[in-house]
Amino acid sequence: MTNATSVQPAIELIVNVDDLGLHPAVRRAVEECGAAGTVTSASALANGPDQDALRPSYPGISLGAHLNIVRGAPLSPAREVRSLVGENGLFLGSFAALAARALRGGIVRSEVRLEWSRQVAHLRARGLAISHLDSEQHAHHLPGLFGVACDVAREHGIAWVRRSDERFGGLRLGIPALRRAVLRVLAARAQTGPAVGTVDAVWGIADQGARCTADACAQALRGRGFTRHGGSARGAPRVVEIVCHPGRALPQDPAIPPSFGRMRVRDLWEPEYRGFSGDAWRAAAAANKWRLTSFDRLRPIPSDDR
Repeated sequence: MTNATSVQPAIELIVNVDDLGLHPAVRRAVEECGAAGTVTSASALANGPDQDALRPSYPGISLGAHLNIVRGAPLSPAREVRSLVGENGLFLGSFAALAARALRGGIVRSEVRLEWSRQVAHLRARGLAISHLDSEQHAHHLPGLFGVACDVAREHGIAWVRRSDERFGGLRLGIPALRRAVLRVLAARAQTGPAVGTVDAVWGIADQGARCTADACAQALRGRGFTRHGGSARGAPRVVEIVCHPGRALPQDPAIPPSFGRMRVRDLWEPEYRGFSGDAWRAAAAANKWRLTSFDRLRPIPSDDR
């Protein structure tokens, strides 16, 4: 007879596409991979060039807000968010420029909260049910801003905020691995407070593009034990969010506007779309006993488990 206490509970996997609303290529990937059952979640840019084409809902997909103070134009008048914009009234265009200003003490948190709250309100006014928050370039992990994101979540009754804590995966050197290491340090200090939860971990920060494969994910997760972040309840589901950027571009598609700065996301679209539009992720889920789920289907974490 099998000892029930020795059986590892299945990992719940949320496959989340960032940048919905950035470009038609991303919207196509969400629609097609969502219909195929390999994508379960997506985060929308309220100020994205393609956000007017978004539908209020996509079957089987939870929708979140991809909070943005890095690229494009703010929803707020520039005079109300002066610490976040340049002389042209646009966001600074790169994470490096935003981080440098933040480290100099040049970011006003109340302005960040105002802009992020307006972005969430804008998406909800368009009919999107927002179940979670994350951010462009993980900017909500800059010092002091994770708490702002959690405040915005509480203000709007949103239960989940991404903690960009990738604790496993390839050990190769390079910019993605450095980004993962920095985010791990910042995420370790991030506290959600009441009424807001985070999943156990994320994967896909360092393994992007051609490296974002079901096999690589399975290898990273194999033998790893998870509990809800800070939790002690036995038998709690283990939840991992896959951070991905698939896209299916067509020749007639528009370019990403210059106001969004230099973006390498186009290099990630095609290889990730090929992976998620095929059978590999479904096969890996079956073989590894992953349960694909979405943020709006997760059980809320009791306050004493955070």
